[in-house]
Amino acid sequence: MSGTRVRLGIYTALGFFAAFLGVTDVRAQDIECQRGDLEVMRLVFEGNKAFSDAELAKTIVTTPSAWARRYLHLPFTVKHCLDRNELPNDRARLIIFYRRRGYPRVTVDTVVKMLAPGAVEVRFNINEGPPMILRSFVVRGLDSVPERGRIVRDLPVREGGRFDRFAIDAAGDTVRQRLHNNGYPRGEADNRFIVNDSALSAWDTLYVTPGPRTRIGAIKINVTPLAGKKQQIPTRVVRRIMGLDSGRLFREDEIVDAQRALYQTEAYQHVSITPDSGADTLITLYTNLAEAPMHAARVGAGYGTLDCFRLTGEYTDYNFLNGARRLDLNTRVSKIGIGRPLDGAPGLCPTARKDVFSNRLNYYAGATLRQPVFLGLRTLPTITLYTQRISEYNAYLRTTAIGGVASVIWRGLTRTPVTLSYSMDLGRTEAQPALFCAVFNLCEEAERVRIQRTQQLAVLSLAVTRDNSNNLLSPTRGSIIRLEARHSSPVILSNKDLQFNKLVGDASRYINAGGGNVLALRIRGGTVFGRNVASATGFIPPQERLYAGGPTTVRGFSQNELGSLIYIAGGTPGYQEYISTDVRTGLPDTVILAKDTIGFRRVVPVGGNSLVVGNVELRLRTPFLPELLQLTVFTDAGEVWNRGRSQIKEVKLKVTPGIQLTAFSPVGPVRLAAGYNPYRRPKGPLYYEATELADAPLLCVSPFNFFPTHFTRDPVTGTVTKIEQEVPATGCPSSYQPPKDNRFRSKLTFSFAIGQAF
Repeated sequence: MSGTRVRLGIYTALGFFAAFLGVTDVRAQDIECQRGDLEVMRLVFEGNKAFSDAELAKTIVTTPSAWARRYLHLPFTVKHCLDRNELPNDRARLIIFYRRRGYPRVTVDTVVKMLAPGAVEVRFNINEGPPMILRSFVVRGLDSVPERGRIVRDLPVREGGRFDRFAIDAAGDTVRQRLHNNGYPRGEADNRFIVNDSALSAWDTLYVTPGPRTRIGAIKINVTPLAGKKQQIPTRVVRRIMGLDSGRLFREDEIVDAQRALYQTEAYQHVSITPDSGADTLITLYTNLAEAPMHAARVGAGYGTLDCFRLTGEYTDYNFLNGARRLDLNTRVSKIGIGRPLDGAPGLCPTARKDVFSNRLNYYAGATLRQPVFLGLRTLPTITLYTQRISEYNAYLRTTAIGGVASVIWRGLTRTPVTLSYSMDLGRTEAQPALFCAVFNLCEEAERVRIQRTQQLAVLSLAVTRDNSNNLLSPTRGSIIRLEARHSSPVILSNKDLQFNKLVGDASRYINAGGGNVLALRIRGGTVFGRNVASATGFIPPQERLYAGGPTTVRGFSQNELGSLIYIAGGTPGYQEYISTDVRTGLPDTVILAKDTIGFRRVVPVGGNSLVVGNVELRLRTPFLPELLQLTVFTDAGEVWNRGRSQIKEVKLKVTPGIQLTAFSPVGPVRLAAGYNPYRRPKGPLYYEATELADAPLLCVSPFNFFPTHFTRDPVTGTVTKIEQEVPATGCPSSYQPPKDNRFRSKLTFSFAIGQAF
């Protein structure tokens, strides 16, 4: 269709996996090996004090073999060999590096030492010598600049310090950039220095030519529409998005922000803002824009181990009501094949069949409107209306009849968006009866019905993300920090039964380990409490509790199964298995006990109000198809617990190592992970769901409980028609523990997911 972007994506979680480890990037430092060459097994710098080994290694060509080959002796890893022709050049590179950094008398010697047949150590013996001292650093030419103090503040050069040419150049660049951001777009800075080699002294002067103080004059906008179309977004709207006004002091960073704001509308395929080259005190800005199609449609289909089959559909209008507003219409349906009414293929969803909440379709339908600017500020206001049903594996099912979210994204800090949002919905959360009984002591059906009825939930949240990574889907360097705070109470119009405060933090670090390999680290923590910090045992909506375990947290545990668990008894339907005689009175049918031989048929993840998770993984490229395949060795650690309960005494980090294969696909990294879990399942309460009775009571059948239980029988047939159990405030005891299984296969947990773990 004309003027419309149409994309068709089939999200299938298919990958091509193969084994073993990392390859090199295509870089000048990679030394190819030929038959008979000597492998560099060790690279040593001796005598360096001012600079680290890592800094020096970046300046030379000689490179050791991959870390995994040198220390783990793994096959098929990257091998680097010695190039004797480059060794003298490396010595010269180090000397030049040191001299530019302020060590004019440096000497460097090289030593090649045999470690084993075909393997050598390359050593650079460095005598740095005394540094050259910067005796004077003067900045001239800023007398006419009102902000002189701010222009020269905290420059990376100081008198009495080392004469570092790199720092001197950086100081000039800093002054130049600050001038451009303070009304001097033609400002220049030039270093001139004098050195005395015998006295090891240097004197530097930074000559600055600020040029005339300049303001923005005319802003000329030229828009190129699509072929056969007229201009879609009015020029007045473009000016409002840019946020620049004639007469305003010229600041280069504001020009960049204006260009970014236009790009973020996604309504333009080309944006450029160029100042004229004249020397006047007024500068003309030439804005050239090329419009993109104003409509886009996208449909997708996929399969996930927990979602079974799923369908997605999206429609976007990038110029809603001719104001560069963005309107997104989204719809998603999952659990197709196992969820009613589209439950015709449960055999194709073996993992989802184990989830008690996968018997109904999950869905989402929503409309989101984004305003390009708000009150002239660098914010992106967004309003969303939606309806949805969403479930968490064996934890809860949340159905929202109608909901809305209003949010504002502030982008005043570079790469650090701050999101403030307020949401309100009318919905209900269903969880397994055993969860309410064991965690919140809500064992009566009437109590559970009260908590699970449709209620008004309002949440105020603040989220901050600092993203310094180099790639959205699979970073190889940089870091990501996320912090989020959530609050719900009647003060913001939430139901009084749905009050909580939640804090969650997440920090990831990605380190380039060389040869295309990446060392990734992540730590995550969170806490939830009720009306106040002291109310650790108060009711918290199941969807706001903290869970861990699965392919994105601790991979040695199944989805959400890290921490305390509740067990649902298996065995033949009925309760004869659990009826015994009261050992104190001798009366029959007054106490329900579980026989030790009775197993469980499923677990209920409890989650918790406290969480900590740590991950370390080494991502290694395979020697063949390196752009497609990646092998990862990882160690995950974490724990989920409930403050205010006796379990706090048993809190211990669970550590699970493992291995993972990743295939890079158009929809992102596709991962197959195997985590080793040496831990026995924890003790927990055991319940029996007497679903054969009309009121379907939940009965505590943990070993060695002595709760009085009363049976009502049909006077004619003698069959039990009702069971009532007297459970004290302490709840069902955590006295059941599944038998230990020492088989190696039973200690492996397999998971399949799209996207990196973090």
